[in-house]
Amino acid sequence: MSQALTQLIQLLSLKPLGNGIFQGESQDLGLPQVFGGQVLAQSLAAAMAVVSEERWLHSCHAYFLRAGSAKLPIAYETELLHEGNSFTAASVTAKQEGETLLRVTASFHIDEQGFEHQVAVPEMEAPEQFYSEADLLAQMATMLPEHLRPLFNSERAFNVRLKYPNNPFQGHQLPAEQQLWVKTNGVLSHRRLQQCLLAYFSDFHCITTMLHPHECGVFEQKVRFATLDHSIRFHREFDFSQWLFFDIQSLNASGARGLASAQVFSQDGKLVATYSQEGLIRPI
Repeated sequence: MSQALTQLIQLLSLKPLGNGIFQGESQDLGLPQVFGGQVLAQSLAAAMAVVSEERWLHSCHAYFLRAGSAKLPIAYETELLHEGNSFTAASVTAKQEGETLLRVTASFHIDEQGFEHQVAVPEMEAPEQFYSEADLLAQMATMLPEHLRPLFNSERAFNVRLKYPNNPFQGHQLPAEQQLWVKTNGVLSHRRLQQCLLAYFSDFHCITTMLHPHECGVFEQKVRFATLDHSIRFHREFDFSQWLFFDIQSLNASGARGLASAQVFSQDGKLVATYSQEGLIRPI
């Protein structure tokens, strides 16, 4: 297992403070604020800590309300909203210095058998035919201030291959879509942990895909961006240490907001998750 993945798993291990409140440390990715995927994943870890283990996360809906600091810890306040025979619903409020950063509602379900169907599997080119994100980031490191270069050259928690590379400092026009092959750089076994890691990763590539048609990179000075809301549905069990195929489509941009929707498939074509995100993409 890579050191980066080990550190990420440790980041998702929250400290209980009592009364359904947990504390998580923050990770500095070189962004102006704490990474939204971290806050979402830690919120789900907090919800999982108060829901019985035989119930599995099947959906979550999150609203990002304020940007947080990567230099400060975050408190996660949980509340059980409902516990029925088959489903449990919980809410989590993420706070930093008393200010609410994010509020998420999560629903858990026992394993059940039922009807089965899914959307058609898109054409999936082999991972080797896509670009290595780690290689692309290493090349871009030379364009960064010296104190940020180690972040782009460092070992990664995820092995990512992408179809459409784009320069975040000088974007060029691309289709309003992205396709990725992704797996963790290490073997995993815990089902709930894998769901948290997928939630963490799902905050990458949504806003960049929204910007594809507009010749704009996320680090250009002509755009302000932020995640507004994010929802995930888990359909089937999966192994994130094996390749997963992410098919991301940006369905709309209007009113300074963009929308991205993604389907996640296993290598054998099973639909394991879907998610969507609305983001602020404000020209300035």
